[in-house]
Amino acid sequence: MIIQKKNIIKKETIEEINNIVSSEIFNWNLYDEGYTKTKHLGTGFEKKLNKKYKSTDTFQLVHVLYKSNTRQKSMHYPYFYELFKQIVNKMIKRDVELLRMKVNLLFKKENKTINNFHIDDNKDLNFKTAIYYIDDTDGDTVIYDNKKLKRIKPEAGKVLLFDGDLYHASSNPTKNNLRKVVNINFRYV
Repeated sequence: MIIQKKNIIKKETIEEINNIVSSEIFNWNLYDEGYTKTKHLGTGFEKKLNKKYKSTDTFQLVHVLYKSNTRQKSMHYPYFYELFKQIVNKMIKRDVELLRMKVNLLFKKENKTINNFHIDDNKDLNFKTAIYYIDDTDGDTVIYDNKKLKRIKPEAGKVLLFDGDLYHASSNPTKNNLRKVVNINFRYV
């Protein structure tokens, strides 16, 4: 299942989220998205995908908003939880449990590439992933589904929803300077 929807997030929320992640008090942490750190259960499937599509390792900046197994919460969590509630109410329409929510930031690269394919949680595949695009940019999200690549263009306010067991990858922008998304993992209860 792969679903995209636009115009479901309130304009005030879109502006507020963009202002928060653009402020000087929003702290970012460096994260290496290397294959050795994300390989899924030793199956080697990620390695095959990464080789076939010439995927590359990349660095990104990350701000973790919430992580269920640690009960870690960012001071900005309430604003992003409001975003999550809007996604649940307008798109998911079921009771859910939030597992993880974070903001990812990628920088412009000279050449188009696909970053490493991965699954967000390699221990429990019984979850869904939602990606909220903070701004209009290039740098597609690429999902491997039914032996094909599906590309989703980042557009401010768009929400992408897909099954957690689908391999996916980000792409750095080549025209725009930045690519900012909120990555959310949840499960139905």
